[in-house]
Amino acid sequence: MSVYNIAWFYVLIGGLVECVWVSGLKHSSELWHYALTVIGICISFTCMIKACKKIEVSIAYSVFVGIGTAGVVLAEIFIFNETFSFLKVFFVFLLLFAVIGLKLSTKEA
Repeated sequence: MSVYNIAWFYVLIGGLVECVWVSGLKHSSELWHYALTVIGICISFTCMIKACKKIEVSIAYSVFVGIGTAGVVLAEIFIFNETFSFLKVFFVFLLLFAVIGLKLSTKEA
């Protein structure tokens, strides 16, 4: 696995962990929930910092936030019983296509 692919792996992991800690900001009610949220923030931003050393920051950040946003919307719908909306799901998929497009448009460093 090249250093470039490892950087994208960090973006993916950071974005997925972001989904967890952002949900933790809303749903934490006990001290250990808040502790896990803080640990998630540290892991997520550490992954992003490592990724930005090899990937263009604007692209990495867009993908990172896109993964996090899509993940949080889906988690709210499927885990926390938020109201389902076809329009919301459509825009999540639109966001995911844009994130994939950004990933495919970057040149390997």
